[in-house]
Amino acid sequence: MKILMVTRETRADQRYGLGRSLAPLLEELRHRGIAADYLCQADLGQRALLWQRRCHSIGSFLLGKWPARTNFSALLQVLLERFNMGRLAAKLSVSQQYTHVHCHDPLIAAGLRFFLHFHRNRPIAWGVTEHGFGCYAQAIHEDGVHMSRPIMRIMRRWEACTLLAASWVIAPTRRCLNQIAGDLQITPLPENWHSIVHARPSLNLYSRQEARQRLGWNDTAIYILSVGRIAPVKQFPMLIEACSQLILEKDLQLVILGEGDHRLLQQQARQLRFQREILFAVTGDIGLYLCAADLYVSASASESFGLANLEALTAGAAAVCTAVGGVPEVTGDGALLSAPDTGALAEAMQRMLNDAQLRQRIVQKGRARAEAWPDIAKITDHYETIYRQAAAG
Repeated sequence: MKILMVTRETRADQRYGLGRSLAPLLEELRHRGIAADYLCQADLGQRALLWQRRCHSIGSFLLGKWPARTNFSALLQVLLERFNMGRLAAKLSVSQQYTHVHCHDPLIAAGLRFFLHFHRNRPIAWGVTEHGFGCYAQAIHEDGVHMSRPIMRIMRRWEACTLLAASWVIAPTRRCLNQIAGDLQITPLPENWHSIVHARPSLNLYSRQEARQRLGWNDTAIYILSVGRIAPVKQFPMLIEACSQLILEKDLQLVILGEGDHRLLQQQARQLRFQREILFAVTGDIGLYLCAADLYVSASASESFGLANLEALTAGAAAVCTAVGGVPEVTGDGALLSAPDTGALAEAMQRMLNDAQLRQRIVQKGRARAEAWPDIAKITDHYETIYRQAAAG
């Protein structure tokens, strides 16, 4: 068995994206003597990227003349980027004799499926993991790739056809899996669709004092930590607005671990007269920040799983999370859950900061939940079973 994992990520995305959750799985598969490799955008050659840019330029010009309520330029960029990864995955799967290709995006899988038609003499099992809460077409629409209703219907049908042709479909929570099936009107749930959670994360853990000493933090401020790429779905503007409503005896220091353009967020904090500018950072040691923070907060509008939330529970952080998507399934009572709006989030944060006993109960429940969470060996057992069933099929 030889497995190729394929994502559309860049190398930078891997710090907080799929790379972080896939790396332990790849390592465990290799430990078991199963060849497993990781393919992302950084592996595309210059000719492939040039082809992608030229196709986008031509397509945007032609589709731009078509009056419709669809952001065709952005949609074309998404399609070409994923299709290009599917093309490369098909090429490598044949030339390097992979037996399984695991696509972490349904459009990559659609591209793989198309290009594998030219290599019918080389049987390859392939499947998809859907990482958003709900179908992918809806997710990219909400993330700024706006589509008219006719285009959305086409995209959903294409996604449904791709998933029904796959040897396996995986989502990180049961709620996520059911939402995808509902969005795509697939019923009943196919037997080769599975819910597999991310494994219990492995973090560096510190005492609060040591973590703060390493970071140069002191007790003159309340440190609120949030984690994730700077994107609309993470709702950082709402988090900043909620922070501005808190009544605190000390200064508030908001810390955001995530890459992206943070200028507008910093500007918003100044307009709301934050005493301290937001600290933006990237790190390979998220445990250090979680152990140092007074409060961890996730304000996401949607999460299929929320790996950072599970990391917060593992580190023993007092956590407040919006109750969206698969988050309640992951955190259980190990976090204080809030409705995804400014007032409710501010109220939950204030309650946690004011009530030391509540914080302690939440932390204890979170740690207990994390300790009982499946480790990477158990999670890899599930994947290995799926791969072997697909090969047999």
